[in-house]
Amino acid sequence: MTSVSAEKEEYAARMNQLLDTYSKVLFCNLDNVRSCQMHAVRAALRGRADVLVGKKTMQKKIIALRAEADGATASDKALHKYLVQENRLVKNLGLVFTNEDVSTIEAVLREHRIQAPARVGTISPVDVTVPAGNTGLEPTMTSFFQVLNVQTKIAKGTVEITADKKVLSVGDKVDSSTAALLAKLKIRPFWYAAEVEFYFENGLLFTAEDLKVTNKAVDDMMAGAIGNVAAMSLATGLLTAASFPHAVMDGFKTLLGASVETDYVFDEYNGAKLRTDIKEGKVQAAATAAAPAAAAAAAPAAQAAEEEDDDDDMGMGSLF
Repeated sequence: MTSVSAEKEEYAARMNQLLDTYSKVLFCNLDNVRSCQMHAVRAALRGRADVLVGKKTMQKKIIALRAEADGATASDKALHKYLVQENRLVKNLGLVFTNEDVSTIEAVLREHRIQAPARVGTISPVDVTVPAGNTGLEPTMTSFFQVLNVQTKIAKGTVEITADKKVLSVGDKVDSSTAALLAKLKIRPFWYAAEVEFYFENGLLFTAEDLKVTNKAVDDMMAGAIGNVAAMSLATGLLTAASFPHAVMDGFKTLLGASVETDYVFDEYNGAKLRTDIKEGKVQAAATAAAPAAAAAAAPAAQAAEEEDDDDDMGMGSLF
């Protein structure tokens, strides 16, 4: 029987304790992230989240043992499926355990990014462009620019770049000439931070793109959908909760028009004030202010009418 070192037992106990304590796990790419950055991240997350790094084989083994245990939960089995069976737990991933909103933790990670130069052999995460302008370099340095086909001229005894030049695209490997040129120009084009690649929450796996779906984005989508339902309802004449306020407003405006033409005064609006508002161009504002009272009065009748129509709309009303 193979003995397990005390260090591995301690690591397994810590990871199991974190999995039992927290409901969310963020898997962050730590490529090019410095140890001092991680120390700062740990300090910023103290009391809100815990960071765990280590060998992936060890982490996979711990997850597999949890999934195979008699008391394994659905979350344990889902974690094993996504990370071990589908082999997602690879590369230089750090694990961040938390019970807080994932977007707030991701914001903390983003705050602790650092700027870095383009080193030889590094894969560029962004497009890099050398801007036009005077470089302050001596004319003897033109060879750097010639290798990269950067257009230059000599102005006032220094090298001047005549047009912007893209020297790196996303995914390009930085060569020695590009690295030397950017270093001479004191351009540090890259920013590195612990970036969330995916995260696990309550038995489900989410991508980094899902972090962009904020409450505001959901509210905007709901508002747009409700607007579409209201427009369809008004166009088809099928009364719904979404179209009801608009229908009442349109009806109230019709009553206002009839009142002006006939001098008829109804309870929801004073006829004398109505004529004054018409002269002063305040009819729209007045109608908007008075419509809620009319809507409240008409609501019971409208609801009854809608329920009565349910039997005659061939099931279309249930779609709304």
